[in-house]
Order: sequence, then C-alpha cells, then structure tokens
Amino acid sequence: MRLRVSLIISAFICAVGLPHSAYADKQVFEPYAEQGEWEYETTGLYDIDPAKNKNAVQEYKNAIGYGVNSFWHTELEAEMETLPTDNSITGLKATHMEWENFFQLAPKGQYWLDPGVYFAYEAPLINKQVGKFEGKILLEKSMDKITNILNISFNKEVGGSAANPHMDGGISWSTKYRLSEYYEPGVEYYDDFSAVTHQLDYNQQSHQVGPVFYGRITRHISYNIGYLFGISATAPRGELKWIIEYEF
Repeated sequence: MRLRVSLIISAFICAVGLPHSAYADKQVFEPYAEQGEWEYETTGLYDIDPAKNKNAVQEYKNAIGYGVNSFWHTELEAEMETLPTDNSITGLKATHMEWENFFQLAPKGQYWLDPGVYFAYEAPLINKQVGKFEGKILLEKSMDKITNILNISFNKEVGGSAANPHMDGGISWSTKYRLSEYYEPGVEYYDDFSAVTHQLDYNQQSHQVGPVFYGRITRHISYNIGYLFGISATAPRGELKWIIEYEF
C-alpha cells in the first residue's frame, strides 16, 4: 500500500510538472490491471465536418498489452493518422509509437473511488513531428448497474523548437449502464481545455459528447463503439470512434 500511495503522489507531481497538442485520445481508461493477461487492441477515429481540413481526419492505433502483475499493465502501440493542413488533410501515414503504463493503486472496492494512474511517452516516426509525455489520474465508481469513470489528463510536447512550450490538460468522462455482459449503453464527454496556465475561450477549446455502446461479442472479445458530437467550434462536427479488444 505504501508503494501505491507513493506512485499516485509521484503521478500527480509528474503530471503537473510536465509543463501536446489537442487532447486526442477518445478512450476513457479504467484504473485496473489483470495479472498475466495479454491483450490486442485496435482503435479508430473518423471525423465528419464541413471544413476541408477537418473532414475525414482519421486516426488508427494497434496495441499489444500485458498485465505484468496485480497493479501494473503495460502496452506498446503503433499509430497511423491523416494530418490536417491549412485547407486539406494529408494521406494516411505512420506517425508515432507509444509506450503506455497503467498502475492500479488499490484493490477494487477498497475505497469509495477506485484509483489508478497512467503514464505514456509518444515517440514521433516522421520528421518535424514532436514527442509527448502524458499523465492521467484514473477514477472509477460503480453503483449497482451504473459505472462512472473520470480521467484527468496532463500532457507536454517535447523534442525541439516545434514543441508547444505549454502544458495542456483535459478531462474525459464515461457513464454506462450494465444491461448485460454483452450490451452496456452509455455516454462519453471529452474536454480539451488546452494550456493549463492560460486557458483559451470555450470555442477555441475542443468539447465533444455523445452516445457510446460497450459490451462483449465473445468471452475474449469486447467492443466500444460511439459517435461524438462537437459542441464547440474547434471540435469536429461529428466523430465516429471504435475500440475492439481481444484478451488472451
């Protein structure tokens, strides 16, 4: 327990002390680790918007993860995306490799909230791109058939003069209702409030909300599929998101 308390304190210090660009992840992470479990995960985002430099912006990730022990899960992830320019978007290309680490800080149900932390480093694969450090505080609360999850995120670009000098932050929220193991309707909300020290106006931030459906196809395959509506000017008008995970 003393080790886990030290980890969460270190997580917060590192997150706040790491003075990225827009908050890109469209996944709300649970604060749990399953020892000895391997997983393959594929995720995708597809934006729909009248603006030529937003419409058909895409992002695809493929990851392999492993539960090292009862409180540490680690993943290696490859990312491909199209990148917006002034009036259009680029072709699909491999852009980053990412190393993600999740730490469960207490046994499930021990406290009123189940706590965890997340650390990641994203390394660029193409010239003139920058790297990124990211930290998240992960909190979950289940009440009967309803589960609420909150992620508080901090990120900092690194890697030369092109890196944003400011630390950015964001929050993501998920609420879902467990109808069955195979179908759980819910809603997700994402807020990228940009630089922590000098926040932009609401319409210069990215705010999205929409319905999401979770569940299992088989014992080993789970899904997370949704559609997010942009509720600020910077966010895409609509965004289709999906996550398919195979556990073995």
